[in-house]
Amino acid sequence: MSRALRALLHVDHPDPSVRLRARNALVIVEPIIAIGVVSIFVLVFIPNGILVASVAATATVVFVGAAFLLRSGRVTAGLWVFFAAFLGAFAAIPLIGHDARLSAVYCAMPVAVAGITLSRRGVAAVTAAAAVIAVVGTSVYPPTDPPPKPFEIVIAALFLMAIGLTTSLLGLEGQRAETRRADELARGLQSANAELEQRVADRTQQLQFALERQEALVAELAELTLRDPLTGLHNRRHADHELPRLLAAADRYEHPLAMAMADLDHFKHVNDDFSYNVGDEVLRRFSAILAREARAADVVTRYGGEEFLVAMPQTALEQALVLCERIRSEVQAHPWHEVAPGLQVTVSIGVTDSSRSGGLVGLSADADSALHRAKREGRNRVVAYDGRGSQGSSARAV
Repeated sequence: MSRALRALLHVDHPDPSVRLRARNALVIVEPIIAIGVVSIFVLVFIPNGILVASVAATATVVFVGAAFLLRSGRVTAGLWVFFAAFLGAFAAIPLIGHDARLSAVYCAMPVAVAGITLSRRGVAAVTAAAAVIAVVGTSVYPPTDPPPKPFEIVIAALFLMAIGLTTSLLGLEGQRAETRRADELARGLQSANAELEQRVADRTQQLQFALERQEALVAELAELTLRDPLTGLHNRRHADHELPRLLAAADRYEHPLAMAMADLDHFKHVNDDFSYNVGDEVLRRFSAILAREARAADVVTRYGGEEFLVAMPQTALEQALVLCERIRSEVQAHPWHEVAPGLQVTVSIGVTDSSRSGGLVGLSADADSALHRAKREGRNRVVAYDGRGSQGSSARAV
């Protein structure tokens, strides 16, 4: 659409539906104004031509006023002014000239135009008015001699064809416009659907990320509940969860399972003589020694206070004694004076395995019994439970 055409169809109104109605009406009214201007110069060649041309000129001026009403958004008023002038022109010609030559034919024009601009009631009103003008005008003022000339009939036919062609072309353009609007709507819906799908995908990705983050936080929280905050080792809750599984696997596959209970010697004196901060550092360093010496499959936990548990799957008692002796030696040789001048730390360890019956309770009791034996025999040693309670041990004193 060119700039000039857009200017001709410009409607000054905030409501889009009103603008659309007014533009649709202007598409009809403005071509008829153009036809009216041309007809002023053509109608002078028919009988009573000057009179008819004067009526056409007056109607065309009123049409221009109707167009201004339409451009301002007053659609109903503009259309009724237009049709009043249209029908009034066909009624005025026989009244002024006392001759209704071809008035019945011309009255078909407003009916054709009304069909694409007005509602059903408007079309009915215009059709009824045109019929009255055509019938009454022709009856009261029948054509006088001479009869209509061929040129006059040709002009009437051309006007009718011009109006018919205009309405047909505008109808086709209306169909094309509706098709274009439908296509634009479909593209808009497709674009909106694609945007919505993208937003859903983005939101789904955000929710998935949030869910993964939540799962990670839950897993992290669960891990924190199984960790000792001071030493970083697993706590007793983790041991209570893992030990039954390890013992069940040992029984099922007939593999040995060794357990060691370790307790720092005279740890209360460390807190009392050197402060609790020093005691915390001792616990952290001892835990680091345990974690470093233990294997990946071993379960190392701070069982409570200064007591630690090491579960060693697929490990016989002799192998466990070697590991525990290495831990004891490293604790004794550790430079504890770096933590506090004069500080010396040792550890006592009781060791047992699952070769004897008694289940998890019996295994823990045996390791605890061996630990107490190591304490009674002077501490800083590794003692293996031999099944005779306080009698006999494979103690390794240093």
